[in-house]
Amino acid sequence: MLEVFKQLLVLYVFLFIGWVFGKKKKALSSHSELISFLLVNLFLPAKVFLSFSKNFTVSYFTERATTVIFSLSMLLMLVAVAIPISKLFSKDRHDQNVYRYSMTLSNYAYLGYVLIEDVFGTSGLTNLILFCIPFAIYTYSFGYSMLTGKEKSLKKLLNPMMIAIALGMVVGLSGIKTPAVATKVLDISSSCVGPLSMILTGLTISSFPLKELVNDKKTYVFAAVRLILIPLAVFGAFALLERFITVDPSIRISALFVACMPCGLNPIVFPKLTGQDCTLGARLAFITHLFSAITLPIWLSIFI
Repeated sequence: MLEVFKQLLVLYVFLFIGWVFGKKKKALSSHSELISFLLVNLFLPAKVFLSFSKNFTVSYFTERATTVIFSLSMLLMLVAVAIPISKLFSKDRHDQNVYRYSMTLSNYAYLGYVLIEDVFGTSGLTNLILFCIPFAIYTYSFGYSMLTGKEKSLKKLLNPMMIAIALGMVVGLSGIKTPAVATKVLDISSSCVGPLSMILTGLTISSFPLKELVNDKKTYVFAAVRLILIPLAVFGAFALLERFITVDPSIRISALFVACMPCGLNPIVFPKLTGQDCTLGARLAFITHLFSAITLPIWLSIFI
């Protein structure tokens, strides 16, 4: 638990740095789009490609063929639960969609990918990325449509993350060697994900007055659902399931990592694209990240 807390503390220091810089230099928060662009189009895809190209072999694929089935089952369970519960938090349709999205999809990429690689290495990261493929598809289809009000489009699925997964699979399965220079560039790019993703989180949240982020009691109730009840439900579901069948430990760990993460930034970023209010998304991200500094080490010490 202590080691996980130390690794998490390092990441949250960068979040705090981003928040302080954003508060002191207001113009910096407007430049968060550049950091987001680099993360989405270069740094995070580099991490994903490296992980798959190194670990996604034929034997790995055959051993974990059921991963997506478990992942899809968990996603459908979360979607089914999120729809009625989101209506309890608000009568406003847009706010309901933000609650629904945040209950279904956590910060499994920016925070989850970095943290699991610190704890389990690149093999753990590959397991989590594979598990999260259905979540990524949902994010860029139903999730995007939910937060922006735009129609679902398959074009959104053709993004750098999905392309990096596909290319990484091809390289891993074929055994093609990546040129040394390319590998070095990818390694350096991959190492930027942790610090920049947390700085981006801090910068994004800093653009909202602190008072607006902490003055809604419903946010704290939702934080308890996101950080306590959902991990408990997923943990309980796997405990029950393992009474009847054998589940690969890597699948259980990946599922629990997804369940434990705080809310992500998409409920802020996506509504901004259509000029909608994103205060609720910022509020949920801020409060859940704040309390996850306590809950994450506890949950991971239980699950690992």
